[in-house]
Amino acid sequence: MPFVECQNRQIYFEDLGQGPAILFVHPPGMGRKTFLKQMPLQSKFRLLIPDLSGHGDSVSSDGQMSISIYLKEIEAIREHAGVKEIFLFGYSAGGIIVQEYAIQFPKHVKGVILSGGYPKVKNEIFKVEHLLGVNFVVFAPNILAKILSISHYDEKSLQIELYDHILKSNRHTWRQFYIESLHFDCTKRLHLLNAPLLLLYGTKSDYINHHVHLYPKIVDTEIHFLKAFGHQLPTRSSKSVNKLIGEFIRRIVMDNNIM
Repeated sequence: MPFVECQNRQIYFEDLGQGPAILFVHPPGMGRKTFLKQMPLQSKFRLLIPDLSGHGDSVSSDGQMSISIYLKEIEAIREHAGVKEIFLFGYSAGGIIVQEYAIQFPKHVKGVILSGGYPKVKNEIFKVEHLLGVNFVVFAPNILAKILSISHYDEKSLQIELYDHILKSNRHTWRQFYIESLHFDCTKRLHLLNAPLLLLYGTKSDYINHHVHLYPKIVDTEIHFLKAFGHQLPTRSSKSVNKLIGEFIRRIVMDNNIM
């Protein structure tokens, strides 16, 4: 499994499969184990799945975290992988990194997929959820890791794997990621996101999927609401998510080949 050097940090990422490249971006604290159920996609696509610095096996001794730091890490991974254009998948708060990268590096983005994505935190319930995350990281990180692992996986072995991985996170990085997500706002710059966009939401998470209304019709926007599922779509509805990812990418690749 490769590492890439970025700003004097070793960024760990998995590089699996062949084909169009998809880079996955995780939410605060969770690391690459968020996407264990996306592994079957490697049969048709190249998967680049990092632990952003301060998470998992990408150690950060100083705990510094900013959106600009993570953009540089994604760019370093893309260059190291030797791919000109990538598809980006952002889950939950990981979507803020994906959106900002797509806005700032449009020539390197083939398409954007957001699961439970938002251009800014709009409602009070979601604000409170972020603030709870900030405080749990400080006062009860083990409890938060347990909540996250159980809410994402049914399988005991996967719960343990994710729990252990979360607790590798630098507490300062983890906390700052929540804070950055809470204050992020790219609504006035969404017109600069010129890549095809796929939005995925669970019908049981109204306070999150309501954010879909903040996205205008940009260039090519596709929206799916997955019935009977909540926010944890990559793990709880992985078959549907993987199918939609595949269809979205194949359509874009086919359209470009025709052109």
